[in-house]
Amino acid sequence: MKTFPDSYAAAPAYGGAQMQGYATVPATSDAKAYLKLLLSHKLGLLLATLLGIGLAWLYLISTEPVYETSALVEVVERGNIYDEDGSAATDWNAPTINEEANRLRSRRVLQPVVDNYDLRTVSEARRIPVLSDLAARIPALGDSLAGFEAASAYAWQDTTLDVAELSVPRRMEDRPLTLTALEGEQYSLSYDDRLLVESASVGQRMQIEIGNGDAISITVASLSARPGVEFDVVRQSLEVTINGLRNQLSTETSDSKSRMITVKLAGSDPQRIAELTNAIVTEYQAVRLGSENLATRTELELYEVDLPRVEQELRDAELALSQFRRNSQSYDEDEQTRAKIRQLDKLETQLIDLQIERDELKGRYTDVHPSLRKHDKEIAVVQSAINKIAGTISSRPDTQRELSVLEQEVATKLSLFTEMSESLQRLRVAQAGNVGSVDIYDPALAPRKPVSPNAALALVGAVLSTLFLYLLWLTLRSALTTKITDQESLERASGLPVYMNIPKSAAQKRIANGPAVVDPRRLLPGSSSPEDVARSRVLAIAKPDDYSVENLRGLRSMLEDVMAGADNNVLMVTSPLPSMGKSFVSLNLAVLLAQAGRRVLLIDADYQRGQLHKSMGLPVGPGLPEVVRGKSELRETVRATSVQNLFCIPRGFTGDAGVGMEMPSDKEFAAFMQVVAPRFDIAIIDTPPVLSVATAASLGRHAGSTIMVVKEGEVKEPQLNESIKRLMFSGVRVSGCILNGSSTPTPKHYAYYREQLD
Repeated sequence: MKTFPDSYAAAPAYGGAQMQGYATVPATSDAKAYLKLLLSHKLGLLLATLLGIGLAWLYLISTEPVYETSALVEVVERGNIYDEDGSAATDWNAPTINEEANRLRSRRVLQPVVDNYDLRTVSEARRIPVLSDLAARIPALGDSLAGFEAASAYAWQDTTLDVAELSVPRRMEDRPLTLTALEGEQYSLSYDDRLLVESASVGQRMQIEIGNGDAISITVASLSARPGVEFDVVRQSLEVTINGLRNQLSTETSDSKSRMITVKLAGSDPQRIAELTNAIVTEYQAVRLGSENLATRTELELYEVDLPRVEQELRDAELALSQFRRNSQSYDEDEQTRAKIRQLDKLETQLIDLQIERDELKGRYTDVHPSLRKHDKEIAVVQSAINKIAGTISSRPDTQRELSVLEQEVATKLSLFTEMSESLQRLRVAQAGNVGSVDIYDPALAPRKPVSPNAALALVGAVLSTLFLYLLWLTLRSALTTKITDQESLERASGLPVYMNIPKSAAQKRIANGPAVVDPRRLLPGSSSPEDVARSRVLAIAKPDDYSVENLRGLRSMLEDVMAGADNNVLMVTSPLPSMGKSFVSLNLAVLLAQAGRRVLLIDADYQRGQLHKSMGLPVGPGLPEVVRGKSELRETVRATSVQNLFCIPRGFTGDAGVGMEMPSDKEFAAFMQVVAPRFDIAIIDTPPVLSVATAASLGRHAGSTIMVVKEGEVKEPQLNESIKRLMFSGVRVSGCILNGSSTPTPKHYAYYREQLD
């Protein structure tokens, strides 16, 4: 006969094994164990995936689509087409292009756009995130929510509000006014719970005095909303509005030396952002051109102011010359004298130049230097010539000199006027020909598709996030928990062999909730009528081809080896905690043994909650406490069941009317088992949980073998170890364990052979 190793044959051996430290369940570093963990939580993974899809859907319907448009501009320092030096572009580098991007985002460029499109006035209906978006998609939900008084102020359907004009004092900027929709295109207006306008019509301009000389002016162009819906209407400050526009505006360049700037603007209205983008780049182009024309415009204004004055001075000089000539008509101008005067002017000019050069040389040399002496000789020669010519004309009247002065003044004024006239004409042509340094290559177009939210990215991200969190939770729970979750962890924690892994049975759940219907062809000879068996709640009878029953048949086959070396033929089935399935194992194993031709006695030792008599369809009567203490006859207590060779001793009256009955002593139970057990091939005792009452530790001394039933995921390692320790200290020999309620699926090959058998 087969026996187990010594470590399972004596209590101290397995006791020592179970006293070791607790093991991690499962070893998450083991890929196989981790894969098994995932397979055992397929439903959880599916639910996590569905949750991710649901969250992505809620995100997509509750997030307003954001569109983005772009315009392409080129900034080139081309200069003016009439520049004299013909210079074109200046040196272009990274700081320059960054400066242009900053100029494009400046308040000087954006403020005109803000004013032209009235971006400072913002109105929005009050909404509850996600819920309002769901109600907008499900009209019935929106109607239902709008019926609640507390929710009537929120928008549950599409609403519109167009404020054509809004003017508030500066202290009220960036603070919302509350506009409430009324019946018949009417509305009311309040501020900080203060009613400003009780009722006003759409299209009517309202002027509201609020004290301290301040007033609010508002005109609502259109309003479409359910009565009672409230809107927040805000007149934003210029700073807040421009900062908000800057946050939506971005500029990009392909590289640091590129002259092309891509201007992008994001927003919820495609047509609106396209118009704003084109307005921004157009305003930028105008500002850039205005900066370039500033110098030309300043010089042009100067010439336009001074030219009339110079022209008047020229006319005055001409008039003075004409009058002087008329007054000196009797004087016969001597052409030779005029020539001498001109010669004298040239000599005086030459003298001045020589004196200047001499002064410069005198700063570097002494008076005896040859250069200075040379200039002194030249100055003396020129001075002598001047004196000689002046002597020849000194006797002449001063008329000729005055006439020469007037003619020279007229010539000077004429030259200045001609030069200024030409410069003014050139500046006017240059201003008209300046095309600016900014070219708009690609104006912005209204986008057709939003850039966010991205449906595919949101779906993938949400699903991956929920799966990651679920897997993280599974991993942490598996790494930190001490619950028994599989056969390997049960063996590792208990130090005992695991005889059988009994999977969950759907048929057992149906049987537990009502009478099982049994095929009459499966009845054994000598059993009760089909009607009696149909009322049975025993899986081995109701559905003998169930995979759980097949596993119990395997336990029946190895039972001889399990009980080898035992002192008697008594097998105790117990568990650490309630609801582990020990009664299920005891009852079905007894039925299978009886069906194999063995005389089996099934003893219900759970005095308080035993239910074996109900499962076998036996009436309430005297049971184990009564027969052990001699208060009932053995023939009355040991009852035959509907299964041939199977007899049962129920729990007795202690669980009902005899709650206060004294339990049998250890000596009385030992004497009883010595009398009853030899009359059967095997006696199976179903005891209460070890950690609940001391019955198992007391009765286990008289059982040759003990099997511990543990339900998957319900028992922690400390609880299992404590149960084995209590039995060991009481002298109970635990042969091994059974893992019940396993999540391991039924093998396909079993279904195949079962079909062939049928």
